[in-house]
Amino acid sequence: MRLPSMPWGPVLATLLLSATAGLPASATPATCPATAQALLDGLYRWHVARQNDSGPLLLISQRQRFTPELYSQLVRAAALTPANGGAFLDFDVFSGTQVGTYGASLRGCQASGGDLEALVAVKVGLRGRPSEQPMLLRYRLVPGPSGSWRIADITYPDQPPFRLSDHLQDLLKPQR
Repeated sequence: MRLPSMPWGPVLATLLLSATAGLPASATPATCPATAQALLDGLYRWHVARQNDSGPLLLISQRQRFTPELYSQLVRAAALTPANGGAFLDFDVFSGTQVGTYGASLRGCQASGGDLEALVAVKVGLRGRPSEQPMLLRYRLVPGPSGSWRIADITYPDQPPFRLSDHLQDLLKPQR
């Protein structure tokens, strides 16, 4: 099933306003550089538009959004299948779930040294039934070329929280 073509500006603005309602002013996306917001908005526009495509996850068009290390891990992990060693990527890395993604909004950013931690609320759910509670993912962004940002890692809210890079490293270890 393909999503209908939509004007993303109003959709993202609506998601952004609803996701930030009730948050203190210090936690609004205004604390995020415009380049960081553009990076994450573009990633989720791409992800929502392609998530129902069949076949493997093809990230080549998104390569510039990731650090070379994370991109390499993601590509290698996406190529794994249960038939070739048993290990495979069994969840959607951009939502932390096994269900569909309906959109995402940036809730705020916090500087950490030269890096940036971005809190992203991802609206997920089954077909036609989005969950009321978004998944809150923490993206670690690092400076890229010409004032841009690149995604270096994602932390998921499980108990205990886990990082995508650690999971991919474990997944890509040679099977014994």
